[in-house]
Amino acid sequence: MNINWIEFSEGPIVQDAEKIRVTLTQKGTFYLNGAALKSLGEPDAVVLFYDKRLQLIGIKRSSITVKNAFILKKKDGDRLRARIFYAANFCKHFQIQPMETIVFETPVMEGDVLVLSLHTTGPARGWKRQEQR
Repeated sequence: MNINWIEFSEGPIVQDAEKIRVTLTQKGTFYLNGAALKSLGEPDAVVLFYDKRLQLIGIKRSSITVKNAFILKKKDGDRLRARIFYAANFCKHFQIQPMETIVFETPVMEGDVLVLSLHTTGPARGWKRQEQR
């Protein structure tokens, strides 16, 4: 038998709890993991920004009393320390329309703003499985 094996060198996908992970659903729901919340200072609410030219979304900690603040809600209880917020109106206003749930692959903190680029997104694997539990 003449087998020509090619070893897969990348290994398994490892979820790093310290890595910032932000996703956005088709319906405009943002998901922030514990690392994203920590980098924003564990907020109860956030305000959103958008740079149309660069297609960047900015998320900044806010007081819940600010008129345009989005209140963060618990996701899966406190087990994951994750939070979600509903921003369909933001997405509609800026014509952000993902075809599926996307993950922002290169989130970065710029001062006190979490910056998400719409140029570096990919499909968020496993989202639907988690929602159905």
